[in-house]
Amino acid sequence: MKRLGYFLLFLAAIPVCAGIPPVPKQKLPDRYQLLVTGVTVQKLGKKLQFNVTASKNVRYAYLTAGVLPSSDAIAPIYRINTSKFPDKTHFNLSLNLRKMRRFLTKKSTLLYYRLEVVGKRGRPESFESRVLLDSGGNPLDTVVFGPYLDMPKDNDIVISFELNKARPAALILDGKRIPSGKLEKRHFVCLTGLKPGSHTYSIENDPREFHFTVGNRGKIRFAMMCDSRQGSGGAEYNLHGCNGEVIRKLFLSAWQHGARFILFPGDLVNGYTSVEDEFEMELKEWSYATEPISSVIPVYEGMGNHEALINMYRDNPWIFFDKKPPYSSEDVFARVFVNPENGDFAEKPGLPSYKENLYYFHRGNALFIMLNTNYWVGGDFPELQGGNLEGHIMDRQMNWLKKVLEIEGKNAEHIIVSAHEPAFPVSAHMADGMYYMGGKPSFNHGIDRSYVIKRRNELMSLLSRFGVQLIFFGDEHNYSRVLINKDIAPVTNDITQIISGGTGAPFYELAKNIPWRKNVQAFTRENHYILVDVDKNIHIRVIGISGRVLDEFTIKKGK
Repeated sequence: MKRLGYFLLFLAAIPVCAGIPPVPKQKLPDRYQLLVTGVTVQKLGKKLQFNVTASKNVRYAYLTAGVLPSSDAIAPIYRINTSKFPDKTHFNLSLNLRKMRRFLTKKSTLLYYRLEVVGKRGRPESFESRVLLDSGGNPLDTVVFGPYLDMPKDNDIVISFELNKARPAALILDGKRIPSGKLEKRHFVCLTGLKPGSHTYSIENDPREFHFTVGNRGKIRFAMMCDSRQGSGGAEYNLHGCNGEVIRKLFLSAWQHGARFILFPGDLVNGYTSVEDEFEMELKEWSYATEPISSVIPVYEGMGNHEALINMYRDNPWIFFDKKPPYSSEDVFARVFVNPENGDFAEKPGLPSYKENLYYFHRGNALFIMLNTNYWVGGDFPELQGGNLEGHIMDRQMNWLKKVLEIEGKNAEHIIVSAHEPAFPVSAHMADGMYYMGGKPSFNHGIDRSYVIKRRNELMSLLSRFGVQLIFFGDEHNYSRVLINKDIAPVTNDITQIISGGTGAPFYELAKNIPWRKNVQAFTRENHYILVDVDKNIHIRVIGISGRVLDEFTIKKGK
């Protein structure tokens, strides 16, 4: 009966919505938005040749290469370079091996390279990778992505990495060889029963060495940040759809400040592409940018509105639909990242699974929950044309959340929830998120979206009932702190809402007409992250990219 009621509501709204375009029919052909789609490396005589494939003509290409200064260094030093004006989609760049002799060791050398290209429209783009060379400069089998350290369960570690071609591999943990004998490119090594303390690992034949620590040791410290999609300012700010420059600086700072893991609820990359390979490539390049830190501490990723692999149409660019399984945004997201698998269900048969994009985990005395507010998205008019509204949490996810709070919340002193779309936006997303200008038809093309406010209030009431005091969001590219109390939501305890969208996406201003303006306790525009200590209380510092503390406060238990 509830579905029938919504259907009748939408039918009643159709006359008011006369300006809404009809369901589109002219599907756009799959097309790349990125320039570089692949690079292969080979030795030709006395040269190391990089063969580049692009989606469109490349007008200018600059290649620079270098090595790690030591086996446990987190970033390479680039020393040698070459460039050309190819004006082609397929071209090569070469480095003289004689100039590289000083870098090559007797065993093997991991050569890092960065390709910066400019296309017809003059927009710079960066592509980064590496190749393992023997003493004569011949390419060897290489770990091209990873390793990445994840902790889907408390103190259970998963080390994942990808090779340039399918072959068996092995992990070396504290001097012990652990084989991964599958003939595959992607490998997952699960480590259980690890003793508390420090551990060292490496991938067999890879010269790098990594260190990590197991055990909570009292209070926990973690970082939260969001919205790292492409920025402006040069190729390093456009690392295949993400802002690689800012990501690396903030991840490094969080790690140096002692963060044991990082929450990242969405908008990692540009997305909004119809090409599966491109979307997967963007997510992998984001992983590559985080790798110096995500190789030693876990990162828990969530889906934002830009994690979108979609069908698009000529009829209207704002009408699009998430692709169907096994090619959906959610499927590719789960393929690239390793997250807890305790949300393995779909809203209904034929729709994507929530597996690894909706989940919970425990750390210390806290329960962490990652929601997906961008599930099965359907453009601007899903009520009339299919899909789900951006920011709307559907019924089965709400029921899952209730059960998790009831069962898992009993064993937690604190419950911390993360999602992408804000409940109470203060900036550029007043017209979407979980608000949509109050759901009023006059602001929503004649569609009554009061159900959005109803669901948001249901969410706040549910979180309050289980004593949640802190919820993280992204989507708005700034920092804000809003006190959610009974004046603006049906809650019995105060909930602190933090919106942190400062990992490299272009900034947004504070909105002028905010209904909950008096509840906005802090706002700033600067690249930043949130550093959180959890013990009996929750202590929060907001640290800017300059190192300044932009905001600092404590949430006392039960207050």
